[in-house]
Amino acid sequence: MDDMTIVKNISLESQIKKLALDEGAVLVGICSADSIKDREFSDPNYLLPGAKSVISIAMNYTDEVVKKYLSKEDRHSLNLEEGLIVRKLKEIGEKIKILLEEQGYKANNCDLNFDYRNNKLNKAAYTAIKNLVELIDKDKDENYQLTKAETKMLNNLKRLILPTIRKTSLHFIPELSHKCVAEAAGLGRIGWSGNLVTEKYGARVLLNSIITDANLEPDKTLEHNPCTGCKLCAGSCQGGLFSKDEQQTITIAGVQETIAKRNDETYCIAICSGMKGQNKFPEWSTWSPFGSVSLPSDDTIAGFVANMIAEAIEEGGEEAENMLKFILLNYKGLSKRDLDVDILSCTCCQLVCGATNENKKDSYNLLVNSGCI
Repeated sequence: MDDMTIVKNISLESQIKKLALDEGAVLVGICSADSIKDREFSDPNYLLPGAKSVISIAMNYTDEVVKKYLSKEDRHSLNLEEGLIVRKLKEIGEKIKILLEEQGYKANNCDLNFDYRNNKLNKAAYTAIKNLVELIDKDKDENYQLTKAETKMLNNLKRLILPTIRKTSLHFIPELSHKCVAEAAGLGRIGWSGNLVTEKYGARVLLNSIITDANLEPDKTLEHNPCTGCKLCAGSCQGGLFSKDEQQTITIAGVQETIAKRNDETYCIAICSGMKGQNKFPEWSTWSPFGSVSLPSDDTIAGFVANMIAEAIEEGGEEAENMLKFILLNYKGLSKRDLDVDILSCTCCQLVCGATNENKKDSYNLLVNSGCI
C-alpha cells in the first residue's frame, strides 16, 4: 500500500487533527457551524456563508513564563511568547485551510482577537491619531516651538478626534468567538471568569478557528467542566469585569454554563488596555505604570472609559503611546503586531488559572504579593 492510498484511507477529520498537532497545536477539535450560530458573535456564516464546520486549535502559555509575569519578575517574555503563539496559530490555521481547499472545500482561517465586526479602524484614522500624538508631544517639549502650520493642524486634529473618541462605542462584537468554538469542539468549558478552561492547561491557552463548508464529524463537548469554582480569577481582576458572588447562565452548543455575572466590558478595557494598573485592589497592580483609577459602578462607565482614552491621548508621552499600541492592534490585528512591543499588562484572570488547584493558588499568591509598579 503506497502513501497516497494510506492518506485516502484516513478520514479528513483525522488528517486535520494530525496536521494541527504535528505543527504545534496542543489541542484540536471540530464542531458543527449550526451548533454555535444562534449568537451574533459566534455565527460562522458571518465570515463564510454556507459554513458547515469549524475547527478549533489551541496552544498553551509556558507555566514558568506565566509565573515570572505574575510575580512582576519579567513582563517581556510573556508578551513575546503570546506574539509567537498567535503567529504560530495563524500559520497552523493556514495549513489546515490549504488542506481543505485541496479537497475542494472552502475555508476561512480566522484572525485572533482585536478583529471586530464593528468599530474597525482604517489606516487614515490611525495615522490621524498618531499625528495628533506627535504634535501634542512637540507642543509639550520646552525645546521645540510649533510652527503656525503645526499649531493649526494640532487644533484641527484635537477638535476632530478627541470628541469623536469620547462618543465612540466601546462595545465590540468579535467576528467569531473562539471561546464558543472551542467549547463546542470539546477543547474545554467556559469557567467562572468567562475564559475557556481546559483540563490540561487551565485557562492558559490561546485559540484560533478555521471555518469550512466541509461537513465534518463534530467532536463531543466535555462532560465535566474543568473550572473548579475557586473564584481566584475574581480576586485577580482589577477592573471588576465580573462578580465573585453573583452568577448568570449561558448556553453554548446546548451546554448550559453557570458563570460570573458580567459587568460592562469597559471595566476590562480600562485596566487591560494598560491605561491604569489599579481599581479594586490597592495592594498590587498590573504591569501598567500609570497608577490607579476609581471606576464608577453605574451605567456611566462606558462614557467614563471613553473619556479616559481621550485624556490619555491628550496627555501625550507614554500614556498616549500606550493607547496608540492598542489602536494599532485594532487596525492591524493581533497576528501582525510588533513582537518587540509589550502589549499585555494584565490578563490576570486568565493567567492565574493554571491546570491544578495548587497551581492556581500559587499563581494567585504570586500576583497579590507582587506589589505595585
